[in-house]
Amino acid sequence: MTDQIDLDDLDVQDDEETPNRGDWFWSGEGEPEDEPVPAGDGAASADDATDASADADSESADSPGGQPVPHVPRENKDKPVGIPTDSGGAGGAAAADTDSASNVAEDPDAGEEAVEASGPHGGGIDDMTMAVTYDAARQFADPQLVFREARGWADWVGIVGDVDAFVINKFQRDHGIDADFFSGAGQEPAERLADIDEHSMFYAERMVLVGRPDDEPVAERAGWEFVPLADAAEKADWDLVDG
Repeated sequence: MTDQIDLDDLDVQDDEETPNRGDWFWSGEGEPEDEPVPAGDGAASADDATDASADADSESADSPGGQPVPHVPRENKDKPVGIPTDSGGAGGAAAADTDSASNVAEDPDAGEEAVEASGPHGGGIDDMTMAVTYDAARQFADPQLVFREARGWADWVGIVGDVDAFVINKFQRDHGIDADFFSGAGQEPAERLADIDEHSMFYAERMVLVGRPDDEPVAERAGWEFVPLADAAEKADWDLVDG
C-alpha cells in the first residue's frame, strides 16, 4: 500500500512574485534599484566593457604618457588622402608649402654682392680691351696681322658692327681672325660695348674703340674711349686699303 505523503510536511518555498520592469514607475511599486536586469543587458554590458578596454589600450599605445591623444580634425578630412590640399585632397602638404629646392643646401654666400671682374688669370682687372668696328677692320690690308699684333698690348680684342653676326663670323673665317667678342643678333654696336661692364670678363681699365670718324658716336654712347682708325694705323704701322 502506498504511503501517503503529507504535503504539509514538504518544505516548499513560495515563489515570490518577480516585479516587472518599470513597475516602480507605472504602478508606484518597488524601487528603481530593485529593477530586474534583463538577460540581454548582461551580454551587452560585457561587450561594452570589452570595447571600452580595447579603446583604452589603443589610446594608451598612441600616447607616450598613456593619456588619450586629443583629436584635432583636419579641415579637409573628408577629401581623398594623398592628393595635395590645394588640389582638393587630404593627407598631403599644400603645394604652396612645398619648396622645390627644399633639399638643396643653402649657399653660404647667397645675398652677397656679385664679385667684380678680376681678369682672365685672377690677377685683377685687365689693362686694356680693344674693339674694332667692322667697317674699320675691312680697311686693314692684313686684318690677321692687325689682330695678332693688337694682342701684344690688349688683353681682349673684339669686332662690333651694325651687321648680322654671321657677316662678322665670315669675315673672321676669311682672314683667320679669332676675336674674343663681337656684336650681332640684332644688337647694336653701342649696346654690345655697353654690356662689357665691371661684371664682364672683358672688362678692363682702358676700353678703346678703333673706328672710322663716323663711328665716334658709338664709343660715346657706350662710354668707351675712341681712337680714329687713321691714328691707330699710323702709330701701329698698319697698312690700310683705299675705300
